[in-house]
Amino acid sequence: MKQHAHPRHVLVSDLDDTLLGKPEALARFREFCDENPDLLGVVYASGRFCDSIQESIDTTRLPEPLATIGGVGSEIRLYPGREPLRQWWDRISDGWSEREVRRLLAEFPDLKPQPEASQSAYKVSYFYPDAEPADLHRLEEHLTDAGLNISLIYSSKRDLDILPHNVNKGSAASFLINYLGYGPEVVFGSGNSSNDAQLMGHGFAGIIVGNAHDDLKALGDRDRVYVAEKTYADGVLEGIRHWLEVEKEKTS
Repeated sequence: MKQHAHPRHVLVSDLDDTLLGKPEALARFREFCDENPDLLGVVYASGRFCDSIQESIDTTRLPEPLATIGGVGSEIRLYPGREPLRQWWDRISDGWSEREVRRLLAEFPDLKPQPEASQSAYKVSYFYPDAEPADLHRLEEHLTDAGLNISLIYSSKRDLDILPHNVNKGSAASFLINYLGYGPEVVFGSGNSSNDAQLMGHGFAGIIVGNAHDDLKALGDRDRVYVAEKTYADGVLEGIRHWLEVEKEKTS
């Protein structure tokens, strides 16, 4: 499926355990996209880096996207050429030093660095099982007291990502959507875990799939957030149809 230049809506979606995880559901999502090319363009937003996202595009029925957001928001690539959106890196570089983050956190023995494949110049990642809020606050304070502008994202009760200030899937998506010429009111954001929480903001219409973690489902009482009964890509599709119906009712 080739994306049309400017479909009316954009879905910004997590991949693993959201669009991916149930092949027959992904096939139904792909069919919907193929039948509605003027309606919906897709952007994939993952904790994985963009090269890994591309591997999934190549080996599954994922539609070709307008763009990909990788490394929990630390990189953006535009399609079809897959070139980096360097304006995003320019925006997030001030007050950030990957080397300093590593040095300052080396004194915390409970932090176990994730494999190098999970690291980049704009993302430093650790395993930190069952961390308490006070533990995370202590780490954040240690880094900011040293003069670094950072964001700390903790998900799945294990994965800790340190990124430049205000970098997450949602802020990257908001920057990208504006760059592509859309307003937030035509954007759907979908996910399954706490590092997708920011996709439920920025004026987007949120979709939480039925198999999502409880901490993300807790956001279901917000305005403009829909918790699907169906799981994986079926849940994403359920949410898209819900928000399209809401839009139809408002304009009728």
